Amino acid sequence: MTLGPSTKMIKEPAREIRVARECDVVVVGGGPGGFASALAAARNGANTVLVERYGHLGGMASGGLVTIIPNLSGFDGRQYINGICGEWIDRLDAIGAVAYPKDEELGLHDATMVKYWGNRGHFFIRENTVIKSVFIDAEMCKCVLNDMVEQAGIKTYLHSWGTQAIVDGNEVQGVIFESKSGRQAILAKVIIDSTGDGDLLPSAGADFEDDIDPKLRISALSLCFWFGGVNLQKTEDFKSTQPQKFAEQAQELLKLGGYGGFLRSNIKHQESVVWVHNRMSVSSQMDVEELTRTEFEGRKKMMITLNYRRKYTPGFEHAFIVVSDPQLGTRGGRRVTGEFRLTAKDQDSDTIYPDTIAVLPDLDRGKASLAHPLQYVPYRALVPHKVDNLLVACRAFSSDGPYNTNFNIIPHCVAYGEAAGTAAAIAVKEGVKVRKVNYEQLQDRLLKQGVTLPGAR
Repeated sequence: MTLGPSTKMIKEPAREIRVARECDVVVVGGGPGGFASALAAARNGANTVLVERYGHLGGMASGGLVTIIPNLSGFDGRQYINGICGEWIDRLDAIGAVAYPKDEELGLHDATMVKYWGNRGHFFIRENTVIKSVFIDAEMCKCVLNDMVEQAGIKTYLHSWGTQAIVDGNEVQGVIFESKSGRQAILAKVIIDSTGDGDLLPSAGADFEDDIDPKLRISALSLCFWFGGVNLQKTEDFKSTQPQKFAEQAQELLKLGGYGGFLRSNIKHQESVVWVHNRMSVSSQMDVEELTRTEFEGRKKMMITLNYRRKYTPGFEHAFIVVSDPQLGTRGGRRVTGEFRLTAKDQDSDTIYPDTIAVLPDLDRGKASLAHPLQYVPYRALVPHKVDNLLVACRAFSSDGPYNTNFNIIPHCVAYGEAAGTAAAIAVKEGVKVRKVNYEQLQDRLLKQGVTLPGAR
């Protein structure tokens, strides 16, 4: 036997797979798009099953330690992403697990207010304007989401990896998942891929794109971590009295292979905690060897950062690692070829589609954002053009790379998920294919659920 990489193939014998469950809607992936899909489907009367590969819900917002829910409001101070996303944040707020500007501060250009929130994180400021971004507690997020899915009566399988679509012709009829209990199947009338990377698309026979320009944000992975034991007041004094030295340290850390930046938690009782979010270049976010390499490299960078800060940055003398993310921060993978494909050109079109299911603040393109402050996302971008009974509710929505990089973040995916789950429930109840769901009926249902659709309905 030759040791090392191999090109050999083996034939897997045919076998019978136990059907663990039959339902109306099965959602694969319990991240932002997944939990929202499942909640919307169940609350609209569908018998719903949720399959998640980790031992918690929330995806990037919890296990990925991407504990920032940004860009909820526009330059005008109005919050546009509501519905399940707003409820989720409200529930976290009720237990003191969030930090964000007050409603009366949103849309302000006041220098004092801009400086105050800017010092707490650049996510709170866009074009010299205070916007609503929310910092959340990752562990409390897991607990709140458990409560939400339990209260909705959703059958949930954690520690279960959805690996393959069950297909008959051009119709997806269920999903196969792997777990400690073995290989099992779930049959459903509608299947929602909320894996983030469109993991079901190849086996479903759906067309997709997976090219990513290495210059785009979505080309990078993250291994995020938190430091505890930081005297932030001491660090802030150092930053304000010796700004050049503080900046030089960040540059030196980068040269040493560490990370230069960090964010304060801002959440009550976490005054000694800072977050380090980062970007690591990879050739593919779906290559297991690249994922493994990133894990090793990321933890080396984490130790370089910790040791340097302890030695040179006032306030970090007693810092320690609280946690590093149990799941890598992934930003881009497959993107379905849908009934409608959003492109970079659409960001400047201001088109309100007849099937608009989400209105998103467009805040990250400088002057272009000021000229075109809102984006309208059509339901058709969630519907594969080639296969039936399948919806996509995550960053794998139908789009090119430049569009996707601006509109695949956590609250966006929650919005796509709420629309997909609602549409799935309507399709089941009306006995129609998901591509035939009545747009006005879908929009009316979303409005009743607290979704904001200005201009569309």
